[in-house]
Amino acid sequence: MAISEAKRASNEKWDAKNMAYQTVKVSKSLLADFKSACAARGDRVNTVLREAMERYVSESDIDNQIAQNSAQ
Repeated sequence: MAISEAKRASNEKWDAKNMAYQTVKVSKSLLADFKSACAARGDRVNTVLREAMERYVSESDIDNQIAQNSAQ
């Protein structure tokens, strides 16, 4: 089922306000290996990258809380 033009415009407006792009430069062989690994596991590349970023931020928050507690 195709998305209506109104819905597409709404999605684009929301994305413009709430989403951002992050570009990274990696070797072609690493990217090929990563894409192959994602395909083999049935994962989407963007999902794996986003989840890694979320986990990293979460771990950083925990590290900051531990440091603050030990300073008190």
